[in-house]
Amino acid sequence: MEIVRIPEAQDLAPEDRKFCDATKAWFRIDFVPKMSRVLLTLPEFGRPYGRSSRRAMADGALRRDTKELIATMVSAINACEY
Repeated sequence: MEIVRIPEAQDLAPEDRKFCDATKAWFRIDFVPKMSRVLLTLPEFGRPYGRSSRRAMADGALRRDTKELIATMVSAINACEY
C-alpha cells in the first residue's frame, strides 16, 4: 500500500515534467516510473538525486548494462518492486 501520494506526470510542474521526459529518454521507456514521481514529491531532493543517478549509471569502470544488471539483482534479492 502506498503511503505517499504519487503524482501523475501531467500533474507535475513544467520543470518536473522535463525531469520526467529526461527519465523516459534515459531508460528508453514510454512511461514515468513511480519511483521517479515519488522523488518529485520533494523536488529539491528528487531533481539532484535523478541527475546524480544518471551520472552514476553512465559508462565508466563498468558499463551501464552491467550496472543495471547489478541493480536488478539487488532489487530482486530485496524483493523491491522498483
